[in-house]
Amino acid sequence: MNSSSMISQQKVGGADLLRSPHEALLPDRRTATTSVFRSDGSVSMVTLEDRYQAISEFVLEESVPNDVRVHFETARNLYLYAWFVYRFFPVAEQYALITLEFALCERLKPGFPQMFGPDRNRSPGLQVLIQKAKAEQLLSNEGLRSYERAALVRARERVSIDVSQQMEASGLSEMEYDLSDIKTIPEDYVHDALKVLEETLPYIRNTYAHGSSSLHGAVLGTFEIVADLVNQLFPLSAPQKLEET
Repeated sequence: MNSSSMISQQKVGGADLLRSPHEALLPDRRTATTSVFRSDGSVSMVTLEDRYQAISEFVLEESVPNDVRVHFETARNLYLYAWFVYRFFPVAEQYALITLEFALCERLKPGFPQMFGPDRNRSPGLQVLIQKAKAEQLLSNEGLRSYERAALVRARERVSIDVSQQMEASGLSEMEYDLSDIKTIPEDYVHDALKVLEETLPYIRNTYAHGSSSLHGAVLGTFEIVADLVNQLFPLSAPQKLEET
């Protein structure tokens, strides 16, 4: 028996089969294996309320077109309903990335119709859209929460090295310092997050679009990035009209 025949005879796991009406509202069995650290230091199993609180933090501003916001709400609901069907996690991430692509098209089409073909139905790829929005200064690193966190990590590493050097110079074996007092400086903002995202986000989106067996629940980072980028595209203050140069 060849390998292709063996693969075709493998059974789909029970957790991935179509649910019966009786089981439709039961948590996916893989959900029960996830734990979370609580603010009091305890550890307990994740709850549906935890999932809701996590995804509810990522919101599009009212300045974002309604069609785009509805798209994002669909992605958020997919994340929440992954409580019942674990394989909704990658679907939720894919839909969040499609929301970003939709938002970029909606923002750029009025000013640059030639990018979308004579019938305005053909869209350039996600990478090209991000690059164009970046070139038009519609997107910036400063509008990303992850960019600020990365800078803070570098600031703490910088201070840690400084403290180690002070200890060595002073012949000390220990020295206390408060991490909460550490402030970032311009040198900590050396990472071009948008450059990384314009390469990685299209890759993830295309992987899903062409079919993938990837399965993981760590998709909240993508939701944060998408929310930050889309909100930059449609700021609360009225944006200036884009014109082709």
